[in-house]
Amino acid sequence: MAEMDLKTATSAMEALVRATSNMKSLEHELHCPVCKEIVKQPVVLPCLHSVCLLCASEVLVANGYPPPELPPEPNSPASTPNTRSPRQARPHPPSPSMPRSPGYGTYPGRRRKEGPPLVMMFPCIPCGRDVELGEKGLTDCLRNLTLERIVERYRHTVSLGSVAVMCQFCKPPQTLEATKGCADCRSNFCNECFKLYHPWGTPRAQHEHIQPTLNFRPKVLTCPEHDQEKLQFYCRSCQRLLCPLCKLRRIHTGHKILPVAQAYQALKEKITKEMNYILSNQDTVLAQITQLESSITQTEVNSVSAREQLAQSIRDLTAALAERHASLTQALEGARQKRGEALAAQVAERRGLLEHAGLMAFTSELLKETDQPCFVQASRQTHNRTALLGMLSGAWVLPCEGK
Repeated sequence: MAEMDLKTATSAMEALVRATSNMKSLEHELHCPVCKEIVKQPVVLPCLHSVCLLCASEVLVANGYPPPELPPEPNSPASTPNTRSPRQARPHPPSPSMPRSPGYGTYPGRRRKEGPPLVMMFPCIPCGRDVELGEKGLTDCLRNLTLERIVERYRHTVSLGSVAVMCQFCKPPQTLEATKGCADCRSNFCNECFKLYHPWGTPRAQHEHIQPTLNFRPKVLTCPEHDQEKLQFYCRSCQRLLCPLCKLRRIHTGHKILPVAQAYQALKEKITKEMNYILSNQDTVLAQITQLESSITQTEVNSVSAREQLAQSIRDLTAALAERHASLTQALEGARQKRGEALAAQVAERRGLLEHAGLMAFTSELLKETDQPCFVQASRQTHNRTALLGMLSGAWVLPCEGK
């Protein structure tokens, strides 16, 4: 029983660790590449990366572009944009009674705007290149509602957004905490106020109920170029959502355009298939990671052992070299002494030859004798002595020449 409880606790701990790791990985995916924090009011760039609207505007201003007109942050229902377009207030067309701006008029005394339109380039950090935003800049960038929903669910999960949302219709000082939100009214209600403002049997009772939030989002995605036109098509060639009016434009002639429902199903099936494949191989990947980590540990151990063996081999080699050096030095010293003694003996013998100078002088005088009988009689003894001296001289000279 205790063993089963231990296994259950171990499994629970492993699941908790895995969930914590997944949440950390999810938080990394929700970070803005510019400010490195969780995205706020994300917009989708043409390269399909998402950044905070405020970060994108600051980057454009830092690169010398004029500051865009940004809507207030959606921290209350009144400040949330009512359209799904670029997080930027849509300019209203001038009324006929209003004077036209210089450079846009066609009546006498006015000239058309000269020069090519300004094309904004945004340096996308994940892509590592500049992305063309077009003439309207951030106006053409759609708001990423899906990413906002994921961020909101993440904050709710990790209790980062645990600030109490208060009812907007309770009268102070008895304001209660909101328990419901209405996506159509774009307001938060407590239970009593919700029943009061959404009576049964009225059209308000059909409003969509959501969790209390400070960031009410539009329900549908609308075209940034055509007011109130829903994005019902997807161009696979441009990888952009289109409204029925955008679909008729000449720029999409020959492109493969699908209904949003078909593109949604195809992309959902593809992503689901890829995710299932990754999850099915997750155990294999974890086993490979464990094996690689074991290999790294074993490599470190082998490296330490090899380093110790190398140090020991160097010490043994140094000792052998020192021993060999001592023996060779000793042998060289013995050979030097022996050779020195031999040369000293030869020097002594050569000096002994100098002592026979008297014999040489006598022999020279003997060779001057002209009387043959007398020379023969006197030279016999001298000849024996000079022959012996010659033999000794030959024996002394030969070893010296051989060396």
